[in-house]
Amino acid sequence: MFKKVIACTLAVLCLACGTGLQARALEAPVIQAKGAIIGEMKTGEVVFEQNADEKLYPASTTKIMTAILALEYGNTADTVTVSASALQGLADSGSSILLKEGEQVAFLDVVTYLLVASGNDAANALAEHISGSISAFVELMNNKAQELGCQNTHFANPHGLHDENHYTTARDLLKITEYAMQNSTFAEIVRIDKTVLPATNMRGQQTITTTNHLISLWRSRDYYYEGAIGIKTGSTTPAGLCLVSGVQSGDLTYITVVLGASKGEDGTMGSFTETIKLLDYAKKGFEIQPMIAGGDPVTEVPVALGKDADTVVLVPENGFTALLPVDFDPSEVQAAFTVQEEIKAPIEKGDVLGTVTYSYNGKEYAALNLVAADAVQRSAWLFVVDTILNIFSSTVFKIIVGLLVLAVLIFFLLGIFGRRRRRRRSAFRSSYSGSRSRSRRR
Repeated sequence: MFKKVIACTLAVLCLACGTGLQARALEAPVIQAKGAIIGEMKTGEVVFEQNADEKLYPASTTKIMTAILALEYGNTADTVTVSASALQGLADSGSSILLKEGEQVAFLDVVTYLLVASGNDAANALAEHISGSISAFVELMNNKAQELGCQNTHFANPHGLHDENHYTTARDLLKITEYAMQNSTFAEIVRIDKTVLPATNMRGQQTITTTNHLISLWRSRDYYYEGAIGIKTGSTTPAGLCLVSGVQSGDLTYITVVLGASKGEDGTMGSFTETIKLLDYAKKGFEIQPMIAGGDPVTEVPVALGKDADTVVLVPENGFTALLPVDFDPSEVQAAFTVQEEIKAPIEKGDVLGTVTYSYNGKEYAALNLVAADAVQRSAWLFVVDTILNIFSSTVFKIIVGLLVLAVLIFFLLGIFGRRRRRRRSAFRSSYSGSRSRSRRR
């Protein structure tokens, strides 16, 4: 049985001294886009979001999901044969310039073309290769989205050309991308800035360059970002400018999603400028820091039956680190804890006697066991007294006493009834004897 104890603020001086109050964190950016989010893959933390659950058009960032399924269901040794249906309706729509009907292309080359040069024809060709038809592949896409926990996503095609029924959110796209980046082949391909695709049965070698200016100087030098890890661009008139990108920062990997950005009056591309804001904010504003130390006392609680102590100090079972703002102040950590309703000796050091939940700036970070900081021995005399009192107060004892009282009462009542019967019999005998005597005298 546990009871709730009021939340308290922990002034953890040792941590404050250890980490120091560093330069203040960057102010959260205002992103000029319809939706945006930043997540860190190692910790699973989201450090910024803006309209992250609004349904938006993803444009060619759709191809992240297409690549996931291609790599999971396809065989890297396969050859993809391009059909006429894979090219249908794409000639005047977006980036579809490489593939030809009847062309046979190595599977990984098609995936590379899909992710680096954003080929819509590559998306259709892979869809047919994996599922036999584009419609069957789209069903696979939607099933995968549900599997990944996407709440507001629905795909209508594998390439991202506009469809009213083709949408996602920044949060869902972050989930999809974090999953995709766990595939080493995907992560390697999306970093490519320029590559040569081998000759096929219908063309010679082809050089392709990435559409992601964060990792390339081939098309523009204005947006190159040191440490950027690529991933995927997208753009249609209804969707605006979209970009899923990220950066490696030490042991941390940040993934950013920007949907529905615009081109500035000076020609700047908002998908890149706003992503750079997010990358700067994540890199400079956050780091892994100790939030709480394992030996820091949380509370002191009473202990019954103790020999030399009637209280015990409770501490978190383990220390805890988290991705926190660089100006993190340990004294502002909130601890809400529960402890056992009644604690009795003996207690061993490290015994779990409750739980504690740590929060900072209104966000819950960790739930840890609370353990005894020291052992408490049991008093033999207090234990005997407690045992006797427990026996007297126990339900079994009360039932036994109740039964005994009931038995005595029944016995008493039976005695009374027996004496009454004996008196009636005696009176009857006396009356009967008197009647016979009078009869004889007559």
